[in-house]
Amino acid sequence: MGIWIRHLAWAGIVCVTPAFAQTVVTVTPTTAEVHLGTFQQFTARVTGATSTSVTWTVSLPAGATGSAGSVSTGGRYTPPSVMPSVNSVTVTATSVATPTVSASAVVTLDNFYPTLASTMPVWIPLGPFTLTMNGTGFVPGAQVLFDGVPLSTTYVSATRLTAAGSSTYQQNGQRVPVAVTNPAPGPATSVDAVSVLVGTTDSPRPIPAQVAARFLDQAAHGADAATLAHVQSMGLADYINEQLTAPISPYPDPSQTGFGIGQVQARFFANAVHGQDQLRQRVAFALGQIFVISATEENTPAQLVPYLRILQQDAFANFRKLMYDVTLSPTMGEYLDMRNNDKANPALDTRANENYARELMQLFTIGLFMLNQDGTLQLDANHNPIPTYDQTTIQNFAKIYTGWTYATKAGATPQKHNPVNYDGPMVAFASNHDTSVPKILLNYPVPPGIPAVITVSQTAQKDLDDALNNIFFHPNVAPFVSKQLIQHLVTSNPSPAYVGRIAAVFNNNGNQVRGDLGSVVTAILLDPEARAGDYGPSPTPPDPNGHLREPVFLIASILRGLGAQVNDSNTLTNLATGLGQTLFQPPSVFNYYAPGYQVPSQFTSGVPLLGPEFQLQSPSAAVARVNLVNSIVYGNLGAGAVIDLAPFSKFGNDPTALLNAVSNTYFYGQMPGTIRTAITGALSAITGTTAAAAKARAQAALYLAVSSAYYNVEH
Repeated sequence: MGIWIRHLAWAGIVCVTPAFAQTVVTVTPTTAEVHLGTFQQFTARVTGATSTSVTWTVSLPAGATGSAGSVSTGGRYTPPSVMPSVNSVTVTATSVATPTVSASAVVTLDNFYPTLASTMPVWIPLGPFTLTMNGTGFVPGAQVLFDGVPLSTTYVSATRLTAAGSSTYQQNGQRVPVAVTNPAPGPATSVDAVSVLVGTTDSPRPIPAQVAARFLDQAAHGADAATLAHVQSMGLADYINEQLTAPISPYPDPSQTGFGIGQVQARFFANAVHGQDQLRQRVAFALGQIFVISATEENTPAQLVPYLRILQQDAFANFRKLMYDVTLSPTMGEYLDMRNNDKANPALDTRANENYARELMQLFTIGLFMLNQDGTLQLDANHNPIPTYDQTTIQNFAKIYTGWTYATKAGATPQKHNPVNYDGPMVAFASNHDTSVPKILLNYPVPPGIPAVITVSQTAQKDLDDALNNIFFHPNVAPFVSKQLIQHLVTSNPSPAYVGRIAAVFNNNGNQVRGDLGSVVTAILLDPEARAGDYGPSPTPPDPNGHLREPVFLIASILRGLGAQVNDSNTLTNLATGLGQTLFQPPSVFNYYAPGYQVPSQFTSGVPLLGPEFQLQSPSAAVARVNLVNSIVYGNLGAGAVIDLAPFSKFGNDPTALLNAVSNTYFYGQMPGTIRTAITGALSAITGTTAAAAKARAQAALYLAVSSAYYNVEH
């Protein structure tokens, strides 16, 4: 209505009526293009009213059918799960103070971004082939691309496509990229790095199945039929070498997901069941349980995914690079308070935050006490452990970690505290870095060129490099990190000799390189102690080898054995939560469990044994494990995960053959006689020879076998 002024002239006097403020609402942005499955944040500004509050609504054009989606009280618009009849909606903000005043934004809806989680099979022959594509966001008209060439594609569902094509001799032995492209509106092609290997053969298999299967419990998320055959044909060392260069199974780009981390968690399981980089995934997850962040605080894809990518990319890189990348990760910076860590201000009686300085040493690299190279404690003359650092050391390192903030956004001016930005490592703001000296670092016989004390004022970058080098060359790093990686991949109780052999590889990979994680992981998996159980567990209990399957690996290993098809709509994280392990959400920086947790002696015949994963176990968790197996075997998995019972139910009328199939899949062909006898008795209670009876026997055998305490421990 505007400000209106009326002039009245009378007796030479001009009268002006009072000006009334007009309520105005503006919405930003005024237009947006939003893909289904993502979201758009709108903001509203109200002027001319005592209240600046608005109510948000969303609507379809007149005559359109379907859902318009939803908009939160804070203005975050979420599109519907199905495209409405018209791909346009209107988001409106209405003034609470003046309900007749509003402003709107027009949203154009685009099809989902297609995300490709996996293909089945992962190895294809020369010539004609068919592929099943698992993922999310597929729409009718979606096209599978094989090395960029469109294939004849059939739309099955939003999570599955099938395609047929033919490979060429030029592609023999090559990893060929595959992708999915969705049609208009908003045509988009998946960016996930998924490929298939061309040229499978029926070559001789020199590695026994039992050896390959046990190896895949350590180097993968358990064995599936295709990977088992592959390892048998190529051998353990060659498989590791192949894994060191296998394409990385991707996480969905944060810009192509909704607000929560559910799709990221779902992708973990899709990758775990189907991904070709099984070893990288295992190592990345293990490193994430050493360099811990948690979705209790870092709970959006924008925060979580870049950090997961660091762990993936650095899984086989140099440990020094991993230290650097983690240190400057804005996600870690938020979690342990290094971002916007201000230098001391005596006038305000403030000092640098010590959180990251403490945890980088205590939990991530060297531990609290000095170690021998075999991981055993060094003791002083009074037989007490020798501390690696003290509070003064922490305070000095805290000064080094000052002055770092989020990366400066394109076109912006650097600030002391840059706005939140997860796209790239943190950057230094020079004037906020503590340049005081001396800065006393870890005190040990440092190699030439590595400082023990910083005695001159330096840039934040130089201080950081010197500090990380000082930690990296500390003698504790090799045994501290090596033992934890052994525990995650092979056994909770490695002998000191085993730890010493791996620490030696950490210190020198054979080419005078320290910290080569690829060489460390290879040595862990091929070590004689890792391979000692390939032909059967120790006959003398308690067997110190192996470790309890932590929940996320238990789920993945069962599903791989059952030939499951898993995509990004799965809810498997809920099952893991029921067992005490919410994926990417450890309760604290100390992880889900402590590497030094000891199994209560009453369960180990008085022999002291470490069992880190047992810290998650409880009477209720033990029951939950049995219920988990019930959900998997009897088909209560929910959306996004389907198992294949056919390889077992075909033996349902032959109990001996059925038990052999279960034993070969889940027990390395070494099912204990007590378990075999118990299952045989249960199968005899199921009568008939129908297909339904055969399936029931298969389900019963799998349920009893995989829920057994024996299977729940990797041997």
